[in-house]
Amino acid sequence: MAKVLTKQEWKRRKKLYAYAKLAAAAALALLIVLVLLLGFIKVMRNLFSRGGAETPPASTMKQELDITELFLSKNEYTRPGNALTEVKGIIIHYVADAGSTAVENRNHYESLKDGSAKTAESTHFIIGLNGEIIQCIPLSEVACASGARNEDTISITFCHPEIDGIPTTATHQSLVKLTVYLCAKYGLDKTAVLRHSELGGQSCPKYFAEQKEKWAAFLAETDTLLSQQKKDKK
Repeated sequence: MAKVLTKQEWKRRKKLYAYAKLAAAAALALLIVLVLLLGFIKVMRNLFSRGGAETPPASTMKQELDITELFLSKNEYTRPGNALTEVKGIIIHYVADAGSTAVENRNHYESLKDGSAKTAESTHFIIGLNGEIIQCIPLSEVACASGARNEDTISITFCHPEIDGIPTTATHQSLVKLTVYLCAKYGLDKTAVLRHSELGGQSCPKYFAEQKEKWAAFLAETDTLLSQQKKDKK
C-alpha cells in the first residue's frame, strides 16, 4: 500500500523539485556562456594574429619547411633586437666553413655575444647539409649579415660539404623553398633575391658568385615556383 504524504511533505517535495529545475537551468546557462566565451577568445586570437610583422604560425612553417627556431640571445653583436620594419630583399650567403653543420654555425653566432671577437655576425636562417633549417633571428628583427642592407633584407645562409661551396641536393632544395616562401610572404620577385657578393667585394656565396650560370638557374627555379604559386591562388 502506497504511503500517503502529508500536506507538508508534498510542499517540501515540490520545493526540492523546483530547486532542482533551477539548478539544472543555471548549469545549462553557465555552459552556454562558457562556450560563447571560448568562441569569442578564439576569434579575437585569430584577428590579432593576422596583424604585425611576425611570421605565420611556427607550426605552419615547420610543417612546410622543417624550420627549427633556435633564436640567438639578444646582444649588440649578433642579435641587437632592432626592428625589421620593411623587407625589400632576400640575401643569400654561405657559411664558408666546409663540412660544418647548421647547429654548429648557429652556436658560433651565439658565442660572439660577449664581444670578445669584436665582430657583428649572424643570419636569419641557416640551411644544413641535410636540408634542415634553423632560424636564428625572428623575422621582426634585423640580422647582422648584409651590412647596409641589414635594415631591409632577410638573410639566408647555407652549409656546404666542400670548400667549393656547392650545396648538397637537400640543401639546395630547402634554399629554393625558403626563398620562394619569403618572396611570396613579402610580395617580392626574383629581382629582389641577391647574392652577398652583389653588396660588396666578397665572393659569397662562393659557388653562386663564381658560377653565374648556376645562379641564373637558381633564380629561374625560384621564379618558376613563384609563378606557379600565383596561378594556384587564382
